[in-house]
Amino acid sequence: MSRFETTDQLLEGILHGQVPRQVRLFAAQGLLPISREDLLRLQVMLSTDPDTELAGIAKASVVEVAPEAIAEWVAGYDLEPMVLDLLIRLRSEDEIWARVARHERVSDETLRVLAKNGPPVVQDIVITNQVRIFGCLEILEDLRNNSRVSESVLRRVLEFEQEFIEKAIAAEEAIAAGAAPTIEEALAALRLIGAHIPALDRLPYLRTDDPGVREAIEAAGAESTFSRLIKMNIKEKVLCALKGTREERAILINSRNRLVVRAVLGSPKLSDSEVETFAGQRAVDTEVLRVISRNPRWMRRYQVVWQLVSNPKTPIELGLRLVTRLNVRDLKRTSSNRNVNPVIRRQAEQLASRRR
Repeated sequence: MSRFETTDQLLEGILHGQVPRQVRLFAAQGLLPISREDLLRLQVMLSTDPDTELAGIAKASVVEVAPEAIAEWVAGYDLEPMVLDLLIRLRSEDEIWARVARHERVSDETLRVLAKNGPPVVQDIVITNQVRIFGCLEILEDLRNNSRVSESVLRRVLEFEQEFIEKAIAAEEAIAAGAAPTIEEALAALRLIGAHIPALDRLPYLRTDDPGVREAIEAAGAESTFSRLIKMNIKEKVLCALKGTREERAILINSRNRLVVRAVLGSPKLSDSEVETFAGQRAVDTEVLRVISRNPRWMRRYQVVWQLVSNPKTPIELGLRLVTRLNVRDLKRTSSNRNVNPVIRRQAEQLASRRR
């Protein structure tokens, strides 16, 4: 092998373009005298080669392999995350996608692609892997947005979200209930929401008076709220929605992720005045208005009812049900409000006429 003493060195040399084109071409064609597993790995990677002719040959070689052989290879070989990602872009058979979804080295990014586009069998594998979902909550929204999502998977997504929110709220309340929770109590609360605290024996938490930590906190405080939130992943946004400030909740209520929105509405710190504001906002998702309308405590507040009826985003059936609770003065205001749905305006006009 001249410069390459081992097969691994040769493979790396091919992948990095350190061998003559003819050798790389042999690899793409499947003519190198190496194991089938190594050859498949090479061909998958070479399908991205800048040499379009060579990349096309490598792709064709991968496409020709029987799907059961590919699935067997994925199941029994320690493949790199990039190989797994490229493979699902070259082959779309259910059994191959299922094997990739189960692979312990599959990346979060690849798992999200599978969740968004996979068939029910792949969706089921993804939603069952709760450890990975705890680490990447975006997967839940990807499953929800899958045009082929099954009813059972969608139900499990909703159950997972509800369970996560309940555990996170319980964790926050447990910490807030004690004047000075111990580190063990805090860690127990974090574990409830899937947090993993590695190497605590070797790397204990820093003291709160550590000057380096204080400087980091001060530096973070100088950053605007919006710029901090935009950099957070879904899990961080959920936790921020639960325990953050009024300003942070006002921003996060507009999130396109339903889990974040539900966390805002489930926050122990959420005030009734904030709910009134959310009920009247036109920028919020319709689901926010539905969730508010299903909360008996909030719906006992007349101002919340009034804001929902006046909001053009409120679904017609909800608006028609709530308009009956308005007083005569607000019925008149509603009947002349051009931002309100015409059907609701007519209903308000009729009710005002009858009550006079």
